[in-house]
Amino acid sequence: MPRTVLRLGAALCAIAGCAAPAAPPLDAVEPGTEALSPPVEPEPNIDALEREADQYTTLGRRDLAAPLYARAIELRAPADAARTSDARSLAELAVIEHDRGHLAEAEHFYRRALAAEVEEDGGRDPDLRARTLASLAWLLGERAAVSIAHKHRGEAIDLYQQALEIWQSLQPASDELVAETLANVALVERARGQREKARSLLARALPLYEKTLAPGDPTLVRVRALLAASGPPPPEPDPAEVARALDREGAAYLDKREYQRARVLLERAISIHERGVTAPVELGASLSYLGRTYAALGDRENAQYVLQRSLGLLEPALGKFDPLTLATRASLEKVRTAAPASAETR
Repeated sequence: MPRTVLRLGAALCAIAGCAAPAAPPLDAVEPGTEALSPPVEPEPNIDALEREADQYTTLGRRDLAAPLYARAIELRAPADAARTSDARSLAELAVIEHDRGHLAEAEHFYRRALAAEVEEDGGRDPDLRARTLASLAWLLGERAAVSIAHKHRGEAIDLYQQALEIWQSLQPASDELVAETLANVALVERARGQREKARSLLARALPLYEKTLAPGDPTLVRVRALLAASGPPPPEPDPAEVARALDREGAAYLDKREYQRARVLLERAISIHERGVTAPVELGASLSYLGRTYAALGDRENAQYVLQRSLGLLEPALGKFDPLTLATRASLEKVRTAAPASAETR
């Protein structure tokens, strides 16, 4: 059973004024005496069974409550059954069906029990109502988890919202379960891409978790991390600035004669420049660096092509006597003169 359920159950139990049933006293046997006959099993006390089952229901332990309710119903005489309120009978049946995993039937009985409690007593049995509401909220949470497993996220959110309304009506005893349900809805919204909704829900859950959990509790740590990660996505980097940064880094590697690294960076930079995100002269400069890199790597064909493109962009923008234009032209002439010499050598 989850820690949260047990903690809330204890709080609800305190509100309801219930206490754990006292253990029956052991039969005292005086020394030297012998029993003349086996002890007679006392008749089960239906009220005691129900009180014990109620306590387990408050704690969320349907696995322990359901058999006790079933035994109480079995032992109840017709006259006792007539005196038992419909609300209690329906609530007991709901717990039994819930424990069997029959969620639809259990929800039906929980809702009928709540309606009958209002009709019969005008809502004057707050303990029964609180137990039934809590059990219904747990059931709705279980149904939401099943919907998530089947990828029905919209349905899951609707079910969690219904559970949330119930837990909020039981505050402050249910503060931690309010927080838990808010966090569950936030996770579903986050999975749907609704980051702002998720962040808002987590922001509501966090102070409730801080109030009910220890500072280093893993749940609290995780909620804080999710809250930090659920903000708006970081803006996309400016492609022009990315291209310029690649140019600077590539040119630095070119100066260090680390040509392979320079080539990778400058080719990436040019692919961005060619989208038109920068001025043509910046593309020309990047081509100049790449052309010289190709030449240093011995790729004269690509070097000549790239350097010619570079000059075609640099000369109109910077003029024939700009240092970058002159350096690019010198590199191009060197590549052109080296090609025939290489051919003669071969």
